[in-house]
Amino acid sequence: MVVNADLAARVRGLVAGDPRVTEKKMFGGICFLLDGKILVAARRTGNLMAQVGAEAADRFDGQAGVARMVMKGKPTAAFLDIETGLIESDEELRRWIELAERYVAAKP
Repeated sequence: MVVNADLAARVRGLVAGDPRVTEKKMFGGICFLLDGKILVAARRTGNLMAQVGAEAADRFDGQAGVARMVMKGKPTAAFLDIETGLIESDEELRRWIELAERYVAAKP
């Protein structure tokens, strides 16, 4: 499995203090799970996958560098694929992680 180790290490550093977050190799990358639910993933492409919910996905989908994740040939409702140019700084990466965390933490 090819994993973008640099992005995974950056995400790991930003979520390290949260005991609810675990890691699992999935989808050809490393997923970070919040209470067992997918939060974000470091994809082998260097992009970030984030579970943000349908409402936020609608808001961001189509902006430069952001698209809905496509799984099994179909766009997903709640997941975004965020290109590397939008997560170059830790501050930018943190914003996406926090957006995902707000959605995932509220899920039953």
